[in-house]
Amino acid sequence: MRSKITSLASDTLVYGVSTVLGRFLTFLLTPLYTNYLSAGEIGDVSAIYAMIAFVNILYSLGMEPAYMRFYERNNDERNRSVFSVAFWAVGSIGIIVTVATVLLAAPIATSSFLKLEGDGASLVRLAALIPLFDALVLIPFARLRMQQRPRVFALMRLLAIVVNVTLNILFVVVWQMRIEGVIYAGIISSAVSFVVFVPSVVTSLRRAFDRALYREMVRFGLPTVPSSFSSIMVQVADRPIMLMLSSNAAVGMYQTNFRLAIPMMMFITVFEYAWKPFYLHHRDDADAKATFARVFTLFTAVCGAVFLITSLAMPLLVQLPFIGGRFINPLYWSGLHIVPIILLAYVFNGFMINFAVGPHITKRTATLPIATGVAGIVNVVATFIGFPLLGIDGAAWAKVIAYVAGAAVLYVVVQRIYPMQYDWKRVSLTMLAAATVYGATIIAPAGSMLRMIVSIAALPLYILLLVPIGVIGPQTLRTLRGLVQR
Repeated sequence: MRSKITSLASDTLVYGVSTVLGRFLTFLLTPLYTNYLSAGEIGDVSAIYAMIAFVNILYSLGMEPAYMRFYERNNDERNRSVFSVAFWAVGSIGIIVTVATVLLAAPIATSSFLKLEGDGASLVRLAALIPLFDALVLIPFARLRMQQRPRVFALMRLLAIVVNVTLNILFVVVWQMRIEGVIYAGIISSAVSFVVFVPSVVTSLRRAFDRALYREMVRFGLPTVPSSFSSIMVQVADRPIMLMLSSNAAVGMYQTNFRLAIPMMMFITVFEYAWKPFYLHHRDDADAKATFARVFTLFTAVCGAVFLITSLAMPLLVQLPFIGGRFINPLYWSGLHIVPIILLAYVFNGFMINFAVGPHITKRTATLPIATGVAGIVNVVATFIGFPLLGIDGAAWAKVIAYVAGAAVLYVVVQRIYPMQYDWKRVSLTMLAAATVYGATIIAPAGSMLRMIVSIAALPLYILLLVPIGVIGPQTLRTLRGLVQR
């Protein structure tokens, strides 16, 4: 088991280093936007990208998880057929949806979900190209993950991010193109990724389309579409709902502080990149379930550390100098209190990712929409109720409630098809340890020397608490040593 977890940790580390670097570069756009765009313009950008997230689900048709499930480790000919079917399906749907979006740009721009002023239709037409290019690289990126080539995957991701950030600086800061500059940067960076993949895609595609394989993959992939759609609802539906109930400036305030929880989001993302190929490759191992349960305990422990570091350091980080002013414009500091709430929401999102092992291994993905559907509905309802009552705090807590509900439902459902014996005692004590340390820290007066001392000691104290709980021990240390050696 230790060697397998070390392998997972190694891949996660590769994904992690690249993703942390990439997300950090992307994160720099947040302070950039706060200093060069108005809150309303940030809200518009957030709404546009929220719509792009929904459109991406239509483009995929569940082909990414289908490709990963039908991929066979030692069968190149079979894998070429699976790749061709998935790529042609995603590309065809992407072109159709993009054309429809361009034709309907005007009503889309003026809808209550966007409320774009001025020449909003032109922005919609331009933005429609971003999910198209993203869809065309979806399956090539999935292939890199299944081939366990995290370094190539990481370099490709970083290339697009570096291009995007560089062009944002050029278009928004230097040329002052404002929202149009943000959209153009997104288009070009997505197109660059696709162009780099073109040679490998061309050599891998088959002219003949295997309809039988396509039907089989659709039967597997389609049930994941509602699940993916519900997941996106939990992630981004709060933005258009807030826009319907308030103004784009309120969305800009929420979005800016929401993105400050990016360290937890980065950890969840890199874990998922490595996690799905890991459990699919090891699904037939004799100790598979024990390994998966151990990973969940360690995952929770890392989440606690990320929560403490981010929630305690962010109030200081936002005050640092940056291009055009502070790292985050002081106008947005009043929303910092939602950062710990969003961090907690991401933790329960990670729980759902861990629990999704069973449906993918057993090919019973039709069970996933049950949990994600519940989460999506709860998020929408809770946002409609919470935002008018509590403002952005209500929207943030709605996300926590949604992920908790989704994780609880998924756990109950999955236990019936793929029973898992998680170490809930250690998981609960780990979360209690993080909560206790955080609570002790925030009790100290803000800005005082005591607060600073307690904040510095918070992470070491949390790690020490994990020793008697049994989360950290000789086995964990051996795993970490093996990771470093790799």
